[in-house]
Formats: sequence, structure tokens, C-alpha cells
Amino acid sequence: MSKRTYLAVAALSAGVAIAAEPDSDKIEKVEVTATRAATAVDVQQVPAAITVLKPDSLTRYGQGNLTDIANLVPAMSVQEQGPGVNNITMRGLVVRGIVPSEVQDSSLVAVYVDDMPVTLKSGNPDLKVLDLERVEVLQGPQGTLFGAGAMAGAVRQITQKPELNDFFGSVEAVGSQTSRFGGANHNLRGMVNLPLKDDVAALRLTAYTGNDSGYIRNQYNGATTNAVSTNQGRAALRIKASPDLVIDASVTASNTKGGINDAYAGLAPFTTFALLPQTSNDSLQLYNLGVNYDLGGAQLVSSTSYVHHDTLYVTSAQYPATAFIFGGQDPLMKAAYTIGNAVKDFAQEFRLSSKGEGPFKWTAGAFFEAGKRDTRQDEPTEGFDARFAATHNFPGYNSQTNELAFNPDDFFSGQQNTKSRQAALFAEGTYTLWNKLDLTAGLRLFRGTQDFDLRFTGLFGNLVGATPAAPVGQPELSTSSATSRGGNPRFAAAYHVDADHTLYTSVGKGFRYGGNNQPVPFNFCGINAPSTFAPDSLWNFEAGSKNTLLDHRLTFNANAYLIEWKDVQVFNKLPCTYYFTQNAGKIRSEGLELETAFKITRRASVGVSAAYNHAYATRTVVTGIAAQNIPEGSRVPYAPRLAATVNASYYVPVRGVDELGFLASYSHRGSAYTNFAAAQGSYEEIPSSNTLNATVTYRSGAYEFGLFGTNLTNGAKVSDVTANTITIQPGNLVYMVRPRTVGLRMKARF
Repeated sequence: MSKRTYLAVAALSAGVAIAAEPDSDKIEKVEVTATRAATAVDVQQVPAAITVLKPDSLTRYGQGNLTDIANLVPAMSVQEQGPGVNNITMRGLVVRGIVPSEVQDSSLVAVYVDDMPVTLKSGNPDLKVLDLERVEVLQGPQGTLFGAGAMAGAVRQITQKPELNDFFGSVEAVGSQTSRFGGANHNLRGMVNLPLKDDVAALRLTAYTGNDSGYIRNQYNGATTNAVSTNQGRAALRIKASPDLVIDASVTASNTKGGINDAYAGLAPFTTFALLPQTSNDSLQLYNLGVNYDLGGAQLVSSTSYVHHDTLYVTSAQYPATAFIFGGQDPLMKAAYTIGNAVKDFAQEFRLSSKGEGPFKWTAGAFFEAGKRDTRQDEPTEGFDARFAATHNFPGYNSQTNELAFNPDDFFSGQQNTKSRQAALFAEGTYTLWNKLDLTAGLRLFRGTQDFDLRFTGLFGNLVGATPAAPVGQPELSTSSATSRGGNPRFAAAYHVDADHTLYTSVGKGFRYGGNNQPVPFNFCGINAPSTFAPDSLWNFEAGSKNTLLDHRLTFNANAYLIEWKDVQVFNKLPCTYYFTQNAGKIRSEGLELETAFKITRRASVGVSAAYNHAYATRTVVTGIAAQNIPEGSRVPYAPRLAATVNASYYVPVRGVDELGFLASYSHRGSAYTNFAAAQGSYEEIPSSNTLNATVTYRSGAYEFGLFGTNLTNGAKVSDVTANTITIQPGNLVYMVRPRTVGLRMKARF
């Protein structure tokens, strides 16, 4: 294998890699495909804030999920409640936390595997089997080239492609131990590249299996609740049908079974109380067919994708079940709040990009997507029917018969089914003047339609509940369709002072589709909520510079941005646990971002990146619920003001041919809050975090050994908080980060 595999940094926080050879004192040029051009381009020449990560910067610490990526990208934040239960935010563009049952809440950050969109709000998959070449994190709206789901940014996971003529592979085993209530963790990863016909076809196979111990203790039975089991596989086929035609096909499958990382603030640290098991199961299949055809003067790319994603999220809901139905009186009810999603999505993109050295370069394309998402909610509760019958003098009460629930002893049943279709045409062109000034203009025209069908039943879902006099309840029903259309323009100018210094400015629009609210039962909540909400949009104004200094030993990139977000889709959570979305008010986000990497000596490197963000309501937002009005100047929730990452590496030659490496990274995330203002309620602090990771590696020929530690100081504890509104519950729900973990890693290449 090429020594390019061994990067001399823990993270590429400046969007560039330190030179691969430890004996070199230069910074390696990194090329990206984020511009969707015919060929990859030097990230230092792109007029946009892009952070690039190499996979070794994560795997050397036994890591690799979205939260680990976010720790190395200060402009990016992830709230996580369990495996695959997460929410990604960038540049303070966020107004709510994770709501797994909310099918209308569109994502603001797009997640891609190559050219395949896999975004699911509150449920982005963690794929550890992707055999990545790099990760590209694009900050700011990417609406022209990536569409409505990229209003705040995009995360692109670029996979390694099969190599046509070489047989090689690798096997990596990791074993570790987690502190607190944790235990032993282990995983095994393998990859093999198989040439099928020289210069024509090759197959690349990867597999991952792992078990991570739980670290949350259930006070009810003493069990550890949130262990995770992951099994994933991927097959990628490349066929070079002719010198001009390359076909890539891939299949990725994942099955993850885990728990929920929640604890109660009123109990001992890392302790929950659950009468029933809590689980988060995630089954995912991704299929992609890519065609790349060289037309001579242009490059034609076709990407056809199909996603099948099933999730099941089960929490123990003894406190809300007892409080809302039986006034908080003992005994606690054994209620399992279940949310299941079945997502199927088809996407097709055609893209044509110019080639050649002329002053005008362009990309144009068309995108179509059609999908459906069926969400099923259920709250089976042991002994509910008999207790309700006795409490409310309703002999023979049966949830299924009287309230039309899915089953007896089931006080809430819900089905939310959506079908969506969107089509877009996009184009972007760049003209170069005097070999110095690049002027870019782009536009995306889009149209999207969503059909929504909802039915809520059970005592807590019906519009009117059953009584002995009227023994059948009245279900909540909602059927509607909404269509949105518009355009996302983008303009940029980049002035190349010389080959190592670029100044740029850009203006771009981001857009998000509207949707339909679930009905809010007036008899429980006392409010008439709106049935729909409209699209929202924003403009991003940005200026920055990218610089390579000290004879290519130092990079220094900086930018400032101002974002104006209007018709914001504001989330209103009601005391009755229902919620609705409405368009209300404006938010301004202002910020600075800095990224730098420095090759101090041939074997010593350091990188620093930082982001400051101030996002706030520019005027009082009137929501229709006085207690939830957002005061002017209120800071947006879930977004830290300051985030920074420092990484360092040092390599020592051993016996002339072997190598000993010392690597460390430190990430700080400032505190954030779960709502705009304390007066609104549900306003709790998500404390700041400080994550220290370190590893020592020894490489000898085809073998590599590593001793690593993550979250070594336990400076990262809480990733998310759900404020408590129930008197009998022991405090807020706090979602805990995996505590200190120390392990060994062994990798062999062949």
C-alpha cells in the first residue's frame, strides 16, 4: 500500500493535509469534489469554507461516527440521544432539538455518501463501514448544488473506489474498556480489493462488526441499558467499460441495535430509571449506480440511488403515562413509547460539467427525488385498561374497542404517512479574468410536493374520548397536500493574489420546504394549532481568505459570515406533550471561523481551528402562545457560542524503517441552552464540553499497533437535555456522552 495512507496529523482541521511522508516538511495539497466540477480541485482555491477530514484522524482513536466528526469541525454540532438518533446543526441555524416523532421537520444539514443523499432529520445513520477516502464538511448554505436539505451546510462522505489492477486488503481489530458503568468494547473491520479483469473491473468489499458496552445504569433493575451492537457490510464494483466510460455500483447494508443514552438529573450520575427496556434499532440499505462518461469537452455524471431505512425507537414512559392519565398517583405505569419509521427514497441526478483550460467553466444538471416515510407511534401500557376503567367508572373499558387504538392497554396510537416528490434544475458557471479573478454565478430552480396523511387514536390521540354514554372515541384525522417552488441563486468572487493566497466573497440563498402539522387535540391541550406551515429561507453573506505560507509549511484560512433567516419554522412544544410548527420571526447569525495547520518540523505538526457564532432573534417572535413568545435578542438554542479544536502529532523513526507516532486532539464546545429564553420554559443548559483524545502508534512494515484513549479527562459528559415538565419525574432527562475509554488497536495490510 502507498504511504499516502499514513498522514502526519490527527485531523485536517485547516482543510489540508500535512505531507504524507514524515521526512517531508511540506503540507500536502488536498483536492475536493464539493464544487461538482468534472475534476477534483484544490480546496485552497475554492471560495467557500470547507473542512476536510481523513479517516485516519478518527480510526486511530477507535472512532468514526458523526459526533466524532463534529468534534473536529468547530462550525458543526451534533445532538445525540442514541445510536443513529441525532441532529446536525451548523452556524447556529437551529431552533429545536431532537423530536423523533416529528416527520415534518426537514433537516438543515444534508448528509451524503458520495452523490447519494441519506439525510433523515433526527436519524442520520452512522456508517462505520464506508472505507472512506475523506470527509468534506461544507459550511453555510449549499442550496445551488445540493438543494433544500443543505440550508445550513452539507457533510459529504467520499468513499474509496475499487482499484482495477491491484489485489490488497487490510484487517483491523480494536479492543477497549469504558469507565463508569461501562465495560469491554470490541470491533473488527476488514477490507479487500479484488481485481476481476485487469484495467476493466474490480470489486472492493468491506465489513464491520462491533459491540460497545453500555455505560448508563438502570436503577430499577441494576442493568446497564445502552449497549450497542453493529453489523455492516459494503460491496463496491467499478467497471471501466471503455477509456471514456466508468461505472460504479455499490450496496451498503447496516444493522445497529442499541439503547438510549439518557439518565435523570435527579439520580446519581449516569443513572436512569426505566420500568421497561429502552432500545434504538436501525436497519439501513443503500444502493447506488454511478456512471461517469467523458464526452471530450464535458463530463457527464449520472447518480441513481435508492435508500431503505427502518428505525425503531422505544423509551420507557412511566412518568408521562402516570402523570397525564392518573394524576401522578402510584403505581407507576409500565408504558413503552414506541416510534417506528419506514423510509424509502429514490433519487436521480444528472450532471454535465465542462472540461478544458478555457476561462469559462460550468456545471449544469437535473435532480429528481421521490420518497415516502411511514411513521408509527404506539404506547402500550401494562394494566392500563383495567386501571382506567376503575378510576373513571367505565366498566369493561378497552383501548382498542373504545378508543380505536392498535391494541388493548394502549392509550396512544398514531400513524403519520408522507409522500414527497421534488425536481430541480441547477447550473453554475465561473469565468476567470486576467488569470486572477474568478467570478461565479449559479441558480437552482426547484419544485416540491408533499402529501400528508395522519390518524391518531387511543385516549391520548382522539379528538374526543370515549365515555360510557358514547363508547367510541373520535380519531384525529388529517389529510393534506402542499407544493412549494422557487429558486436558489449563488454568487462568488475569488481573487488569487498569487498561487498561495486567495481572497473571496460569496452570497448565497438557502431554502427549506414547508409542511403539515399533526393535529393538536383541543380537549387535552386547549389550543387550536395551525394545520400547516410555509417554507423558510435565508441569505448567507461571507468573506474570507485562504493562505499558504512559510514555503508551504503553514496554512491559514479565515472567514466571516452574516446570515439573515426569515419566516423561520418555529417549534412550539406544549405542556400536554403535543407540539406544532409555525412561521414566525427572523433570526440573524453572525460568526467567524479560523482554520490553520503548521508543519513545525518534518515530523512534528499542529493544527488549530475555531468558530465563534452569535445567532439570535432580531425581533420579538409572537407565536400565538404568550408564554412561548421569543423575546427580541434571544440567543438561538442548541448552538455553542465558541468551539475550538487543537490537534498535534509527532513521529519518531525506529530502527530506520519503523515509526513511532504520538498524536492528540483537544476539542472545546461552549455551553448552549434548550430554548430561546427562560421565560418560555423548557430552558435548560447543555454544559460546555472538553474532549481530550490521545494515541500512541507503532508502524512496522504492513503492521500498525496503537494504544488510544478517548474523553480522557471525562470533560465531555452531556450531549443533550430534555427539560422536565412532570412533577413525579426525577429531574431533567440528560443524554450522556461515553466516558473515558482506553483501548488497543491492531491493523495488518496485505
